Amino acid sequence: MCGIDIKLEPVAPALGTIVHGLDLQKDIENPEIITFLRQLWLDRRVIMFRDQAHLTRLDQVRFAECFGELGSHHGERDHVPLVPDWPPTPEEHEDILLIISDEKNVQTVASQWHSDATWSTRPPMGSILLCREAPPVGGDTNFCDCHGLWEGLPDELKELARTLKAKHRGHPHHAMDGTLPEAVHPVARTHPETGRTTLFVNPIFVNGLMGERKFGDTESRQILGKLLERLGRPEVTCRFRWAPGSIAMWDNRAVQHCATGDFWPHQRLMERVTILDYEQDRRTPYYSGQDGPTA
Repeated sequence: MCGIDIKLEPVAPALGTIVHGLDLQKDIENPEIITFLRQLWLDRRVIMFRDQAHLTRLDQVRFAECFGELGSHHGERDHVPLVPDWPPTPEEHEDILLIISDEKNVQTVASQWHSDATWSTRPPMGSILLCREAPPVGGDTNFCDCHGLWEGLPDELKELARTLKAKHRGHPHHAMDGTLPEAVHPVARTHPETGRTTLFVNPIFVNGLMGERKFGDTESRQILGKLLERLGRPEVTCRFRWAPGSIAMWDNRAVQHCATGDFWPHQRLMERVTILDYEQDRRTPYYSGQDGPTA
């Protein structure tokens, strides 16, 4: 393609492809490359790259802006967490989030399944994570296909899920002016570009369900547990091993992810940028009422 020898390495049948042969500092100047990568990203939910350690932080921003609008470190600019010493961001690029995992927090950093910032009324479209330092072994990131989760639900549970909305709430370090962010989203979500239906609930930000009738806390937890029963199953997941210069770019509307905290006493240093959809009316999660393509 475009005189470049691109090789694609599937990570798992359901999702995830490593793209070999590109230099993301210079090859993104070609519009055909960007069109190809975007379609691959939509098809495979998460795409990865190797050998990009030469990228500067400005290069990261330029790459992100090929696919959407650069967001703040957690997404929309109307809610930027204002907690002292959080989040760590470089002074020259305040939209880049530094994710430092060491012996102090290796077991807890993003180690539960989630989609980024679902506590926002308009969660970010995607995220791009660049590895600067990786442990010699361990510290992988896992991705789960939310379309696969939806397709795997029993028909009666799908029927119920189509009528439900979920309450999402941020954690203390997501607070702005002392207030925790909250949002309500449909449990079944229509992907605005592919038309596929995805299961849009996660175990760390969802704190209640609502539907045609009122659910108590216990019943909400029981239903959520049934919805997420297959979360993390091997047939709907892939696992990416990091090395310095590795990049993962995922579709926050279509996958959940979690880090593996198994690399103590080593350190992992990552840099993340967040992408917002260029089209404002596609940023708010919705369900069209019809399930789209199953492939």
